[in-house]
Amino acid sequence: MLGARGPKLSQVRAVTVALAVAVVAVGGWALVERAETVETLLFLALAVSIVSVTVGYLSERYQRRHLEHLSESRDLLQQTVRSPLSVGALLGRLCQIFGAGFAEVVVLPDALDQRALLVRVRGGRTTETSEAVGEDLLADVFSVIVPASLSLVLREGAGPAQGDAMLARRGLRGAVMAALSVEGRILGSLMVGRGPGDLRPFTEEDRRLLEALAPQVGVTVEKLRLDERINHQAFHDSLTGLANRVLFADRVVHALERRVEPGRLRAAVLFIDLDDFKVVNDTLGHPSGDLLLQGVTRRLRRVVRPFDTVARLGGDEFAVLIEDLAGPEEAVAVAERFLEELTGPFDLHGTPVAIGASVGIAIADRPSMTYDHLLREADVAMYRAKERGKATVETFDAGMQRALERRLRLKADLEKAVSAGELFLEYQPIVALESGTMVGVEALARWDSLHLGRIGPREFIPVAEASGLIREIGRQVLRTACEQAVRWSAGDSGRDLSVSVNLSPRQLLHPDFAVEVATILRETHLSPSLLNLEITESLLVENTATTLERIRALKDLGVTIAIDDFGTGYSSLGELKFLPVDALKIPKSFVDNVATDERERAFLAGIIGLGRTLDLRVVAVGVEHAGQLDELRGMSCDLAQGFHFAEPLDPQGVADLLSRQSAGAAAGWGQRPWKAAPAQRPSGDAGSLLRSA
Repeated sequence: MLGARGPKLSQVRAVTVALAVAVVAVGGWALVERAETVETLLFLALAVSIVSVTVGYLSERYQRRHLEHLSESRDLLQQTVRSPLSVGALLGRLCQIFGAGFAEVVVLPDALDQRALLVRVRGGRTTETSEAVGEDLLADVFSVIVPASLSLVLREGAGPAQGDAMLARRGLRGAVMAALSVEGRILGSLMVGRGPGDLRPFTEEDRRLLEALAPQVGVTVEKLRLDERINHQAFHDSLTGLANRVLFADRVVHALERRVEPGRLRAAVLFIDLDDFKVVNDTLGHPSGDLLLQGVTRRLRRVVRPFDTVARLGGDEFAVLIEDLAGPEEAVAVAERFLEELTGPFDLHGTPVAIGASVGIAIADRPSMTYDHLLREADVAMYRAKERGKATVETFDAGMQRALERRLRLKADLEKAVSAGELFLEYQPIVALESGTMVGVEALARWDSLHLGRIGPREFIPVAEASGLIREIGRQVLRTACEQAVRWSAGDSGRDLSVSVNLSPRQLLHPDFAVEVATILRETHLSPSLLNLEITESLLVENTATTLERIRALKDLGVTIAIDDFGTGYSSLGELKFLPVDALKIPKSFVDNVATDERERAFLAGIIGLGRTLDLRVVAVGVEHAGQLDELRGMSCDLAQGFHFAEPLDPQGVADLLSRQSAGAAAGWGQRPWKAAPAQRPSGDAGSLLRSA
């Protein structure tokens, strides 16, 4: 504005001095001609006074106009504060103020791993870009940070080299530049420039004016950034930067309203739930859990297209919106690629952690689909995927809804069953193959529902895992099994019988689990050597460091540890020799065909031989007929259990079997299995969870 409204202060002074000199010269010549010395001196004094007054008046007038321009400029910027404009509109105001065709703001990010914002106005057109924070960008911004000032004037060819380079990169002949700061913090830089067609140079007055305006510009930009940050936080997850539930719902609604070409689908939603994320949080702490969520976010972003929407719905739940797709197979392909991305371990503060995910897919294949409907179907499909196991993808179908409704009812009934004492234990004998003697039992949780009848563990245990009830159920199973083992040893047989209890990952990986076991052993007076705790092989593979720490704490108590379902978790044999375990349990699937399939026989013989080499007891599970028993004996397998020996028994059935063996009677394993008595709902007070029959 100053450059457009009138002459600069230096021009005014030059004209004034020239006029004064002319007046003095003419007057002096006239006086000298008349040789009037006194008059000459008086005239000269008067002329000097006139010149001084004139220069002072014009200087004061210019300063007043300078302040007026500064006030007008600030008024323009204050309008931006009162009625927020874009950064581009703000730069347009600066172009008006300085009569220039170019203006630029560089806003540095909060962290160097983020990108800087660059907004430029040239010839009335605004461009907005982001740029990595490199050496050139930082050098440009901090070139104005000098001891004497926070601004500078750049002139083409006047140096320094950094200034010439800045002008050349922007195609300018000259510019004035100031630091963009708020309360002493450097936000970035502010520049106003003129191109090759404008020969007017910037002056020191321009520099001072821009420096005076820069703090106000900084406040305005900071306010705009704050507004943008608040708006971003309202619609994005603070931890991962992904869309939140509100923004995701908005995107899905718009996708469902959008028209697509015939034969194409409007949208699909992927509902993603991480497997065993709570275990990571409980064992390694919430900072590691947050780091894992951020790592999962990076891998998920590598899979989706730029225009797909990825959201974190809360906790370890993610969702992906895929728009305009040819068919459901495209959504399935995205889900499978994501599961592939998750195969590699995550480094959580030096601890490698592997994690899977369960993915449910819902397709918007009907005009009546709504956001709630679509998300609910994806959620249902995710639950089905989780039931099938880890790292699984399922697409919604109508049958899943019925299964979900039953699952929800089971969850509600299971919570009541825990407090009503509907859960109880049965015990399956474990037999030493060399002697045919029962040496232990495996405790098996059972549920006899008042409303639904007998519910198998394959159905209610996953519900307990998902609902968080598994820790309480597991704790009560452990206590009841230990109490019952003490009763058997004090019974008529007088024999000690070991008891095996399966552990869930949530139990084992809980930091206080070893303390809980020690407390139960002390309060029930069971010898630790008679308690055998079974863990799955997959748990060892996925959480090696943490699991080993928990196992060693249990071993210090004197209990024995067995790997359940050995051979299904792909554990390294090199690691197996270092694991503090005592036994291997061979799953039923490896025993089924041992009497008829040569390959199965060789495989089973290899596992048994490995166990003997490592001085581990081997227990075969699921022995159902004499042919399997003969093969196992021929391979020198140590122990076995299955229907060929006995069905799961109630406590009295186990006591009867002990008494019979103590009396010297033949076990009769080859004739018919011992059968459990009809299931009896445990008696006792309503607060009991698990009681022996």
